Amino acid sequence: MTAVGAAARSRPTIAVVTGAAVAAVGLLLWQLSPARSLLGHDLAAGWAGIGWFTVSWLLMTVATMLPTSLPLLRAFARLLGDRRYTGWLVATVVAGYLAVWTVGGLALAAVGSGVHALVGHISYAWVVLPWTLLVAGAYQLSGISARCLTACRSPFSFLARRWSGRRPAGAEAALVGLDYGLSCLGCCAALMLVMFAVGMSSPLLMIALGGVAALHKHAPWGASLARATGIALIMAATVVGAAHLFDGAGHGAH
Repeated sequence: MTAVGAAARSRPTIAVVTGAAVAAVGLLLWQLSPARSLLGHDLAAGWAGIGWFTVSWLLMTVATMLPTSLPLLRAFARLLGDRRYTGWLVATVVAGYLAVWTVGGLALAAVGSGVHALVGHISYAWVVLPWTLLVAGAYQLSGISARCLTACRSPFSFLARRWSGRRPAGAEAALVGLDYGLSCLGCCAALMLVMFAVGMSSPLLMIALGGVAALHKHAPWGASLARATGIALIMAATVVGAAHLFDGAGHGAH
């Protein structure tokens, strides 16, 4: 391994850790600033709302999700070896990864905004949270989530199936980033759904959920934790729903 190659392989870690730290500090400062009301997912405010959401979502993704891709980025840099454009190709993977998360975030935010608008016109708005937790828990235990998690937990196998080096390198690197982003989004979708249910206005909560996602993807017992998370979400849905029903019954008795 040459000194140049070793330096190239260390750059993804330095760049991602630095970027995540800057994004996390940015989120916390935003939360403490007079503009904290813009840290959310209200797309009803038109293009301005979409713009502010995209900025906050990208900061959240860089702070919490991008670090979980480090094993893949390091494996990719090692696979490239001493190529002249290693840094550019790794950055292309990151760009594809973030593009998937941006589109996924906008789609989830649009659904969330529609649900919130609907809730304002129905009498049983309280059912949204328990149903969201139930759907998130069921998805967490699904085969789709398990397959996505397996792909995320096996970066070398993932690259072996998706990187040939025969196509234009930039295009293939972008496809690697897009595909890995889809796998990552797929295995973290339940946690993202919970985040939208409770609101994106708490950076600490977002960072905590990102930490749970990192454990799912990289801890030796991550797959077991993912299943336990799904069970916990279903139990939480049951508790929240039952608590509301019993509370309503108590008020009705009075």
